[in-house]
Amino acid sequence: MFTAEQLAAMPGDVEKLNSKIERAVADGQLMESAAKNIRALLAGTSSDFYSRVVDELVVTAKWSELNDRFYQTLVFGTGGLRGRTIGKVVTTAERGNSRENERPQFPCVGTNAMNFFNISRATQGLVAYLQDFVGSTESRPTGERPRIVIAHDPRFFSNEFADLAAKIGAENGCDAFVFDGPRSVPELSFAVRHLKANAGIVITASHNPPYDNGYKVYFSDGAQVIDPHASGIITRVNAITSETFTPLPKDRQGNTTMIGEEIDEAYMHRLETLILDPQMIREAKSLRIIYTPLHGTGSVIIKPMLKRLGFDFNVVQEQDRFDGRFPTVKSPNPEMARR
Repeated sequence: MFTAEQLAAMPGDVEKLNSKIERAVADGQLMESAAKNIRALLAGTSSDFYSRVVDELVVTAKWSELNDRFYQTLVFGTGGLRGRTIGKVVTTAERGNSRENERPQFPCVGTNAMNFFNISRATQGLVAYLQDFVGSTESRPTGERPRIVIAHDPRFFSNEFADLAAKIGAENGCDAFVFDGPRSVPELSFAVRHLKANAGIVITASHNPPYDNGYKVYFSDGAQVIDPHASGIITRVNAITSETFTPLPKDRQGNTTMIGEEIDEAYMHRLETLILDPQMIREAKSLRIIYTPLHGTGSVIIKPMLKRLGFDFNVVQEQDRFDGRFPTVKSPNPEMARR
C-alpha cells in the first residue's frame, strides 16, 4: 500500500490506478509482489510516464505482462543485468512517436526489465562501490576519481543506456570514458587496462534475442568482475530501490570523455604483437576467408585487422551493418546453425 503521505501527494488518476491495482490483487489477477513493485516505482518518480504505461496495461487487462514486468526487481548478479528492453506487449506510451514496425521510442517499463530505472540502479551501485574501493587503496593518489570505460553494442537502446551510465557516473564523481559508437567486449577489456580505469561497463545482451539487452561489469584487470568485488558491487546495487539520486556538487563531479579511433589503433597494434608465427601469416595468402559480423560490433576491428595482416577476405554484405533487429538471421548467435 502507498503511505498516507504518498497518497495525499498523488494526482487523482494515480489514486484511481492504485484502486485498480488493489482490486486486481484481490481478484488473483496480479501478484502481490508485482503490485508492491508497481507502487514503489510510481512513488519514486515525478513523471507520469510510468503511471500511463501501467494504467494502459491495467485497463486492457494485460495481467500476465504486468506480472512479468513487476514480479521482481531485476537482480544484479555476478555478470551484471540482463532482461527484456521491449515488452511482449508494447503500450501506446512506450511506442511514442515510433511506427508499428520500428523500435519503440521508450524501453519497457518494469522493475524486472532492462530500462533507465535499472541502468540507473546498476550504475549508482557500481560507482558507490568504486568510490569506497578507490578511497581505501593506498596506492591511489589522495582525491583521485575512479575511472570507468563504457562500451555498447548496436542493440535497441544500447546507446541511450551507455549515455545514461556515463552521466550517472560523472554526476557521482567518476571520470567516464565512452566509446563513440558500438565496440566489442574484448576492446572494452583492452580499453580498461589501456586507460588504467577501475572498471568497465558494456551494454550488451550478447547472443540473446533482439528484444533483450544487458549490463555487464568488468574490473580494472579487464576481466568480468569476480569476488570479492562482485559480491561487493551486487550488495550495493541490490540495495538501491530508486533511479533518482542527488548529483554531487559540480566541483566534485567527474568528466565525460569520448573515445574512439585512438583506442581502436592502440588495440590493433596490441593485437599484432600477439601473433605467434608471423611467417605463417605471411605464407597464408591462399586462405579463402568469408566473414560476417552478424550485424554486431565485430566488424569495427576484424575487417581492418584482416587488411593489416594482408588477408584476402569477403564480407557478407547483408550482415555488415549495425542493426538491433538482426533482420537477416533467425538468432544473433553464431553457435546456432542456419538454413
